[in-house]
Parts: sequence; C-alpha cells; structure tokens
Amino acid sequence: MLISYIIIDATSTLNKESDRFLEFDELLCVGISTNYDDAIDLILEKKPQLIFFHFSNEIPLHLLLSVQQYLEKLPYVVAINATEEYAYKALKQGVMDYVLLPQLNSELRKSVLKFIKYYKDTSMEKLCIKSNGDYHFIPLDEIIYLKADNNTTDFYLQSGKIISGFKTMKFFEGQLPFYFFRVHNSYIVNIKFVTRINLGKFDCFLFDNMYKIPFSRTFRENIDAIIKRIGKI
Repeated sequence: MLISYIIIDATSTLNKESDRFLEFDELLCVGISTNYDDAIDLILEKKPQLIFFHFSNEIPLHLLLSVQQYLEKLPYVVAINATEEYAYKALKQGVMDYVLLPQLNSELRKSVLKFIKYYKDTSMEKLCIKSNGDYHFIPLDEIIYLKADNNTTDFYLQSGKIISGFKTMKFFEGQLPFYFFRVHNSYIVNIKFVTRINLGKFDCFLFDNMYKIPFSRTFRENIDAIIKRIGKI
C-alpha cells in the first residue's frame, strides 16, 4: 500500500520536517507547492490522497473552496497553523485534521498514523480486467508489472499468474494509481515490487529479482523518481 501526498506551504516550516515523513514507508511525496496558483494546479494534476496544508496569508484557507469546484471529493487534508481559533473554520471547509504550531514535532506523527488507519479502513483498490468472457477483479497491490502485447496487455501477478486484458496498455495506464510508473513503451511497474535498478544496463529488477525488464531513456525521470522514493534520498 502506497499513499500519495503533497505539501502546500509558503514558508519552509514543513520542508524542514520532510524527513519525518520518510519514517512511513506507505507515504510517497508527489509534489511541493509554495504559492497559491501552483498549489491548485498541483492538487488537480496529482490528485493526492493526503495534503499537508500550512495555510497563511500567502496561501489562505479558502484555497480548499476553490479546489472543491473541480473535484468530486476533497483529499484528506491536514491543516497546519499557529492559531487555534482557525481550527473550527478549517474543519467547516473540509479539513480532516488540524495540527497546531509549534507542536508540529509531536503532533505530525500522530496525524499521519491517524490517516494511515483511516485509509486502510476505507481502501478497496481493485482493477477490472476483461479477458475473453471473464472479468477479473485484481487487487492493485498484487500486480507486479504490465507488459504491452500489441492491442492487449499482460498483467504479471504476485501469485505467478499472468492475465491478458483485451485493452491497450495506454487504456489501463489511465486507471492505475500513482505508484505505478511507466518505464518503457511496453512496461509499467508497481514501485512496491522494485528491488534493483541498473542504470548502466537500463534494467529494472522486480519481485526479489525474479523479473528483469528494460527501461528507456524516455522514461528516465520516472526511474529517478523510483530511486528517490525507495532510496529515501
């Protein structure tokens, strides 16, 4: 299970605490914003499951109202501020948790653990794959990687099974969550199963090195993102 999050903060307050997020293997940072307009674009583009929002005069709380015009559901928002009086207003605007400064060090961990519990209780992520006359409902966490095969897509599963879906990989790519990375025109990998990357030979190893697949220069940024997350650089 991986959970995407972003940080919205016009100051360096949360950036100084970024190492604290690395304690949690479940969390993957997909963006940081330091101004109002970029914050809205980041939320709409990345659609994170969790937002750490240090609101201020530069990026006010009503940012959430602006975002709600475009989303069916607001992500889980942890609001951060030094004023307790703003807590009620924040909760009225859809915030799920509120952390007071300067108690950030002691409260941030609690807030993350609370969200992880909430997410595990509500998450039921599966992908529907049509193969011949069958409909397979596969938990996303069991998919090791996808391989394009002309107009079909092969799904390699943790159980050892291979299921062929009668759609192109581009079609399935649009349905996959953030922790699936395209590393080649013909391959998409689940970051959970990446165990080794050889930059010199352009090889990516999965599932305790059981599978070796190539990656291409075109998707080098995605490889760098995988290395940064797994290596916690």
